[in-house]
Amino acid sequence: MDPNAEHSPLGFLPCYKPPGATSRDLVNRAQRRLRGEFGLRKLKVGHTGTLDPLAEGLVLLAIGSAARLTPWVLQHGKRYLADYRLGVSSESGDLESDLVTQTDVKLPTAAEIEQVLKDFHGVVEQTPPAHSAIKVDGERAHKRARRGEDFEMPKRRILIDSVKLISYEPPMMRLDVRCGSGTYLRTLGMDVAAACGCAAVMTKLIRNEVGRFTLDDTLDCAFMFDDDDREKMSSEPMVKYLRPAIEGLTHMPAMNLDRQQIGMLQAGIRISGTPEAPSEPLPEAWIGCIDQVDTFDRNTDVLDCIGVDRSDGSSGPWGELVAILRPHGKLWHPLRVFPTTESITLRG
Repeated sequence: MDPNAEHSPLGFLPCYKPPGATSRDLVNRAQRRLRGEFGLRKLKVGHTGTLDPLAEGLVLLAIGSAARLTPWVLQHGKRYLADYRLGVSSESGDLESDLVTQTDVKLPTAAEIEQVLKDFHGVVEQTPPAHSAIKVDGERAHKRARRGEDFEMPKRRILIDSVKLISYEPPMMRLDVRCGSGTYLRTLGMDVAAACGCAAVMTKLIRNEVGRFTLDDTLDCAFMFDDDDREKMSSEPMVKYLRPAIEGLTHMPAMNLDRQQIGMLQAGIRISGTPEAPSEPLPEAWIGCIDQVDTFDRNTDVLDCIGVDRSDGSSGPWGELVAILRPHGKLWHPLRVFPTTESITLRG
């Protein structure tokens, strides 16, 4: 455990990213603001899944040591509303590059689209767009694509829980999608359209959910990109939106720990115990597919559990996060260990 961790905030900050901003911009600006609010020279801030610049919605920031929890948070599903225009194509798959209109193409009916959507469920093979942040031969694909290089994007197996046609007024199609991390919604719309005999580009994308975090929970960070909105910038403290780190892990089995066990884990000693079932478990079908999907972190294990301290009852219904535990024979090994008393008051 980092000896300085007890002096740093620990939690997740659900933020609304406006269209036009990059996820990296959001991280950098939030980091500067939070350093000022906490009076810290250094503070680690990361995110649990990027959004394209043209997309908007929920970006879950990991603050302090919570960045070490990202692989497990990425086991959660995400929910999107995605708009597509059928009968046109673009190099990037969205409005970032010039549109090319298809000629002599019959657009599908709503019934035809819904029939095709039945094939986009469970483990699905997908080829990410060349205009993406995926690295190919050590370099971001979008940089190579903008230089006009010819290269092949590797196929990946992704996980789609559900995809529903919300509205269809030709040529505009709106889909409600629940999927796993690493799914490219641009590609999904293009693949659905191709199965219907036409092309498509994504015109709008909103991320509404990441696990139990929803868009309604977010701090609207549009003001951070408006240099004229100084008054709001100074009157809207980000810390009040910070959520306990354990809220990102409620899908995992939990083991209640006593003081002796906590001390052993902090010393790196394995413990015995029996975890309880998760309070908000992932769907059984979802868990069964994790090992078949390429976008899940192979450093995680579906048998991992969280060690929690519920001794004083002041840390909300889930308790206070102590450690990520992994089975080792009949014992549990402390894979990640965190301070047992957070240095700030978190909004529960």
